[in-house]
Amino acid sequence: MYAINRRRTGIHGALQTLLAWALLLGLLSAITGCGFHPRGSSALPSEMAVTFIKSEQPYGSLVDDFSAALQAQGGQVTTLRSEATAILHIVSNIIEKRVLSVDTDGKVLEFETRQTIRFSVETSEKLPLVEEQEISMAKDYIFSSAEVLSTEREDRVVRKVLQRNLVNLAMLRITAAAQ
Repeated sequence: MYAINRRRTGIHGALQTLLAWALLLGLLSAITGCGFHPRGSSALPSEMAVTFIKSEQPYGSLVDDFSAALQAQGGQVTTLRSEATAILHIVSNIIEKRVLSVDTDGKVLEFETRQTIRFSVETSEKLPLVEEQEISMAKDYIFSSAEVLSTEREDRVVRKVLQRNLVNLAMLRITAAAQ
């Protein structure tokens, strides 16, 4: 058996350590120099310090996901429009499910779930912060008539993941407006 944790000694070991640190420092400098920022590190526009979310379904899961995303980025969500410094309008939220393939007996083999949201953001003075935009995502999955319960569960999971991804994309666009 060989020793896994050997200590570096002498000039050769010191040069390897110095070279490793120099490489790491150079890599970090290159990453920060190109404008890279870790995902989620962007700040909301200052006008969105307190945001009211306007939606046709004010108690729906999309509003909950936007609220969580705004709070995760340091924003505050209010239920009173008069307290808000910005209004996030969820103009539409469309979820579609369509058949992608069938077998020779006409039974469904594969579905596609697509979700499309339209949103905009304006200040409390009705000045546009983010013009109305549309984001759409789709995910397909296999349907098994023998496992209907698990397929229904998979459909719920797919919808939840699609919606969170759409909210993340919308938040990236909103934070880009701050720059």
